[in-house]
Amino acid sequence: MGLRSGSREMHQKEHTGTSGLYMGNHRSGSSSNLVSSLMKAWRISSVGSPSPPRQHIPPLDTSFSNDGNFEAISRQHTGAARKSTSSPLRYTSPGFSTNGNNVSRGESPRPSKSHGSRHHSSGNGSRKNVKYFKDLDEDWSAVIDDYNMPIPVMANGGVASPATPKATRSSSITTTPSNSTTGLASANATFSYPQLPHLQKSLSSELRSQLEQENERDAQELNSIMQRIAKFDAILKNKHIINQNELRQISWNGIPKPHRSVVWKLLIGYLPANSKRQQPLLKRKRKEYCDGLAHIFSDQHSRDVPTWHQIEIDVPRTNPHIPLYQFKSVQTSLQRILYLWAIRHPTSGYVQGINDLVTPFFQTFLTEYLPQAQIDDVEKLDPMTYMGQDQLKDVEADTFWCLTKLLEQITDNYIHGQPGILKQVKNLGQLVKRIDRDLYEHFQKENVQFIQFSFRWMNCLLMREFQMSAVIRMWDTYLSETSLDTATSSSLSSDLVPPHTPTEQMKATFQTPTKDFASPSSTSGIGGDEIARIRQSSLNEFHVFVCAAFLIKWSDQLMEMDFQEIITFLQNPPTKNWKDSDIEMLLSEAYIWQSLYKDATSHWQ
Repeated sequence: MGLRSGSREMHQKEHTGTSGLYMGNHRSGSSSNLVSSLMKAWRISSVGSPSPPRQHIPPLDTSFSNDGNFEAISRQHTGAARKSTSSPLRYTSPGFSTNGNNVSRGESPRPSKSHGSRHHSSGNGSRKNVKYFKDLDEDWSAVIDDYNMPIPVMANGGVASPATPKATRSSSITTTPSNSTTGLASANATFSYPQLPHLQKSLSSELRSQLEQENERDAQELNSIMQRIAKFDAILKNKHIINQNELRQISWNGIPKPHRSVVWKLLIGYLPANSKRQQPLLKRKRKEYCDGLAHIFSDQHSRDVPTWHQIEIDVPRTNPHIPLYQFKSVQTSLQRILYLWAIRHPTSGYVQGINDLVTPFFQTFLTEYLPQAQIDDVEKLDPMTYMGQDQLKDVEADTFWCLTKLLEQITDNYIHGQPGILKQVKNLGQLVKRIDRDLYEHFQKENVQFIQFSFRWMNCLLMREFQMSAVIRMWDTYLSETSLDTATSSSLSSDLVPPHTPTEQMKATFQTPTKDFASPSSTSGIGGDEIARIRQSSLNEFHVFVCAAFLIKWSDQLMEMDFQEIITFLQNPPTKNWKDSDIEMLLSEAYIWQSLYKDATSHWQ
């Protein structure tokens, strides 16, 4: 026993000196030296001390779950199973700890291993005993190496999953294990490497069909745009006289962006149908505009301070959500246009709302000086970055004359008392009463007056209810409704009716002509009264039907609202995300209502 305790002290000292070597370098040679010294100590103790009488050693009891030998045997067979697999990845048992905390009774694990091996050697021979220690030492080093091995990373980004072992770890265990060994073996048997996610996923048939439908829809839209561009080219290019009747018909459904600027000038009557007269007229009109500016801003003109002050207030508040109208150059241009128009039209003068009507013309005419790829960026760019001052003056002049042509159609809206707007509001109420009587009665019940929400609709032509892109699309149709009247009247007034200065404003009538519109070349039989009646009929009438279709669109929601909710909703309708297709649907509904009621004159009473 003295030799045995001396051997234990020697082992503890040896273990203390070599523990850093075990944990730092993890080399298998250090474990072999320790085993050799332990074997020598046990041989000396067996020779020097009298051995007690031999007793029959019972078979090894496997019920001791805390014995280090059984854990080592389990790790030995686990290592053997690991070596037999094809995967180079190694796994460390969760229950294993390299700091020796799992060893019970405060003893080093090496003496217990050798002691266990002596019992086995008595029955199985020394050759098996030596081989056992050799395999055990190799497994000890392998476990330490496994502990410090970094987690492997797949080189291909995790697309392919790591190879799974071909054989389970429990298949190589042949010794009857203890309870703890059984749990360890079962854990090893059920363990599998985590599967990395597959990044390259195949598209489902439903998603693939959806993408194909979107691509097909985009292709159809592109083909439609190309076809419309070809139709406009056929009408506008290489033509001595442009057929305005055909131009108005195809423009009703929308104008391509590259052609919009020129087509608007033709539809509103600013450019003549004779292509040879267009450039001389543009040169003359632009010079006239510049001369007018020079006159009103010279010392010879006394500035109308109230009008100029009101314009200075309204222009910065025009389209505040669009960056284009926040540039100083644009605000200066709008102020000049509006002030010159107010000076040249003293009967009406400047009225709030005209500042909104000038912006679609100005923004559209700017696109003439932009490449086609940048037309959609016109709302973001400062005009002075892609055009000169003279070109900007040309845009101002074209905008001024087109605004003048438009306001000629709705002059009653801006004279004293604004009788044109009041009549339109009344007509809107009567029209809604016949189209949607339930909504009309609900408004009467909640004391909602049409003028409380529709006055702005008439004054600004619904511009504040839509985004600018939607307004421009709507104006394609509006100008198609009014253009031929203006062009016809302007051409006929020069040929059939002697020019004169009107002494009073003409009264607007909501009557649709019974005869079809005729081209300028075939209107010799139309008199002056017929021209005036045609000229005053289209825009105001069609705009009322558009407002009626817009109001009835929200009928279901409005029926559930009270007075305050109705006014708030109609002052800020949910049209922010409307596209051209939504505007086209609204215009189509308005056209249907106009077709149903245009011949029924009693519905306006």
